[in-house]
This record gives sequence, C-alpha cells and structure tokens, in this order.
Amino acid sequence: MLLKDEKSFREKRSDLRHRIVDGIYDRIPVDVVEHLGNANKEVIFAIEGVFNGFVKRIDNRIARTKERHTKADSSNETGSANNNDEE
Repeated sequence: MLLKDEKSFREKRSDLRHRIVDGIYDRIPVDVVEHLGNANKEVIFAIEGVFNGFVKRIDNRIARTKERHTKADSSNETGSANNNDEE
C-alpha cells in the first residue's frame, strides 16, 4: 500500500520518461524542437483526415440507404392506392 505522499510505479515511470525527454529537448535547438512539434501535429492532422473520410463514407451510405427506403415506401404506398381503386 502506498503512503500518502508516495508515488505509484506508473507515476514514477512517467516522471522518469518526462525527465529523459526534457533532457533530450534541452540539448536540441528551439527551432528544431518547434519543427518536430509541427511535424508531429501534421501527422495527427493527416490521420484525422483519414478518419474523417471514413466517417463521410459512412454518412453517405446511411443517406443513400434512407433514400432507397423512402423511394421504396412511396412506391409501395402508390401501389397500394392503385390496388384499392381496382377492387
């Protein structure tokens, strides 16, 4: 059991990782760090674009299915009305 002020293994590992990364970044020029950060963001934006494309295709599929069902329902109603007239 952890004492009140004691950190968990996960917190200690996270702190160590942050100290290592900060140590590396402290030795790299600021403009390079900025460039690397911007490049990382661009990768994330590219992945986001891929997911947005998937979502758009899903939305298009739903819309086309709704249209087909609406057309089928309206033609069934018209067909039912015509059948009632014949009786």
